[in-house]
Amino acid sequence: MSLHSPSQATLWQTLLPAAMVGTDKKTVAAPLLDGAVGALLAQVQAQAAQPALALLQMAGVLAVCERAGWKGQAPATPGSGAAACAIGPEEWVPLEPGDLHSCLHWLLTEAPQRLQIELFQRLHAARRRLPVGVLPLALDTGSRSTALRPSLVAVLGERGRWLARHSSHWRYAIGTADSAPAATRWQEGTLAQRVQLLQEERATDPASARQRLQAALPDLPAKERADLVAVLHTGLSADDEALLTTLAQQDRGREVRQNARALLVQLPTSVPTLRAIARVQVCLEQARPGDWRLEPPQAPGEDWKAEGLEAERPKHESMGERAWWLYQLARQVPLAWWPQHTGMAPDALVQWASQGDWHEALVRAWLDVLKMAPETAWCHAFLEHWPGKLLRESPATVLALLPAADREPYWLRTLQAMGKAQVGGLDEVLQQIVAAYPPGQHLSLALSQQLLEKLPLYLHRYYHLPLAELCCVLHPDTLAPLLAQAQQQHSEDQAPGQALAQALRHSLPVLLARRAFAQLPAA
Repeated sequence: MSLHSPSQATLWQTLLPAAMVGTDKKTVAAPLLDGAVGALLAQVQAQAAQPALALLQMAGVLAVCERAGWKGQAPATPGSGAAACAIGPEEWVPLEPGDLHSCLHWLLTEAPQRLQIELFQRLHAARRRLPVGVLPLALDTGSRSTALRPSLVAVLGERGRWLARHSSHWRYAIGTADSAPAATRWQEGTLAQRVQLLQEERATDPASARQRLQAALPDLPAKERADLVAVLHTGLSADDEALLTTLAQQDRGREVRQNARALLVQLPTSVPTLRAIARVQVCLEQARPGDWRLEPPQAPGEDWKAEGLEAERPKHESMGERAWWLYQLARQVPLAWWPQHTGMAPDALVQWASQGDWHEALVRAWLDVLKMAPETAWCHAFLEHWPGKLLRESPATVLALLPAADREPYWLRTLQAMGKAQVGGLDEVLQQIVAAYPPGQHLSLALSQQLLEKLPLYLHRYYHLPLAELCCVLHPDTLAPLLAQAQQQHSEDQAPGQALAQALRHSLPVLLARRAFAQLPAA
């Protein structure tokens, strides 16, 4: 591009109108540029079969040229270059050359996201930072995925943060270092860093964390208020009731009010929760010992609006009006109250609800409360007596609420009973398992072995399975035989083992990367 060419912003603005409203409503105009780039843009516009294709191709040309011609920001004032380029001492050492070092380009560009996060987590645990040579690539990767950023920023090192200050695309990584004073992290940090700080402070000094949050709330947008209020779950106590009650009744943000009410439910002696219990209690009647009858309100109460209860049923709601009212009432009551009041265990309560007219209202309300404050007995009750289509969620939602040791027996039982006729359900089980394990956590050896035993039954359908994701979560002791199988020479043999080996070749980079992870020093 010549020195007389339009600015980058002007170039993109030329394409923006058609991109926003569609090429069928707005004619695509090629940006006017001198030289070879301008000629290429004109050629693209002339030769493209469709206007939409021309728009995308021209955007691609501009993006490549922008990357190729990018220059770092000049110092703001003469003589400030040395200060601007000053880089603090690196406390962590860079990753040493080796198998993992050679995998980095693939990990940063093509690996499943959970494997990328695990890479950053493992580097952080080993007190290693990313090598300087891959920092631009890593920063680009983080610019495309917000989920990667918290773990990525932790292993950029001082040079990575210095680089981030010199590109608008990398500003997400500028943030305030976790080692900075708490006041600095709170005032200058990103939302993720402030959430982390608040969680840390709630674990050690809940009162100070609450005061810090309360002082900041008036100046925060609704989304940030909602995210930060949810952190009060850590260290929650009766001391938080006053703030939560005020937020539940007065905050302008709907999500903030919902989060505050959900936390109040976890305070069984709070005034709002006691009022909620009283509203539900009048709906329950004991005909005789062990025989409970439930009758929802006939009309909404005068105080409902102040308590966040909606009298008008949403148009999209599947439940009837009275069921909608009951659902709202029940979701404001702690789960522990139901066994205490009725004398029935969670398992019996879920079965009792299934026999009545208000099944959907109760199980949806109970599940809402359960997701905010998981209780093992209630999780088991739902899993043993799943309400089917009454819930939008799948059993995997409840499984994810259980401690890791309590989840696997359900999957083991399902897999052990699975024969060739039921193998179509393997895909669903795999999806549940992969979704339930966050990056860096792996299955037990027993569950991993059971899964691998069932895979040969899935002959000719391996490409429908999330094999790469599965390879990310398998127990480390199962990886060596899988790696050997994936590296087998290609054969025309159609045996199940050969079909699996062929499918695993597409996951070979995952297996190699996980093997390389093992070379990092222990935390």
